[in-house]
Amino acid sequence: MSKLKYCLIIGNPLKKPRSVPIWNNFFKYKKIKLKMFEKDISEKDFKKKIPQILKDPNFYASAITMPYKKKILAYVYVKDKISRYSKSINFIIKIKKKIYGYNTDVYGALETIKKRKKKNVLIFGYGGAGEAIFRCMYKIYPKTNFQVITKKRNINGFRKERVKFLNKIDQSFLKISDLFINCSPLGSNLSQRFLNKTPLKKNHFKNINPNIIIFDIVYKPSKTLLIKLCKNFSIKYLNGLKMNTVQAEKALKIIHKNYKFNDN
Repeated sequence: MSKLKYCLIIGNPLKKPRSVPIWNNFFKYKKIKLKMFEKDISEKDFKKKIPQILKDPNFYASAITMPYKKKILAYVYVKDKISRYSKSINFIIKIKKKIYGYNTDVYGALETIKKRKKKNVLIFGYGGAGEAIFRCMYKIYPKTNFQVITKKRNINGFRKERVKFLNKIDQSFLKISDLFINCSPLGSNLSQRFLNKTPLKKNHFKNINPNIIIFDIVYKPSKTLLIKLCKNFSIKYLNGLKMNTVQAEKALKIIHKNYKFNDN
């Protein structure tokens, strides 16, 4: 790296992430002397390379993507409320030689659904994004009932009268759900095996709450098979593009706010 302070997006594997052009265009527009680069780090090298990066005086901030949103917690000095609730981080910044962590992904998701009814919420998937969104919503919305679809077992720490963890969708709960959130990679272009898949099949739509909102956090492609089914059955939907845009804006606002006086 040059003497110019730099930002990174850290993950494995990285496939042309949107963050790089978005961040670099923002830096150019705001006349901020920073540049973002991709940093693909293998899991076996993570513990070795992360401390080296964080100690580099030219390192400024980083987007953190899969599979490191939990692993990065060990290197963060201060965490915001959302990252404490969600127990994961997707953005870090060095301020006065200390690493601060945020979960702007969950912030973006919460902003996307902020004005939506949330009495009964069905979350499909309990990986990095699913667990983070659920944990935060569970804390913030104490009157909401949840059903979480996951293959994981023995998940503790939640009131059973409010949450059920199941391995398949309960149609009776889907019928009363106000909000369905797809937190799985189904429908995404991350892999060919996901691309033409959907968490909800046609038979699910035949017995669904007609006022439900379907929120697909996938943003590539913008019209997933799930979104197409929503259109076919006249069900309201939200795709992941707004969430992704809002989370990027949040991270860039933090960078801009700290840029002038940050002497890291």
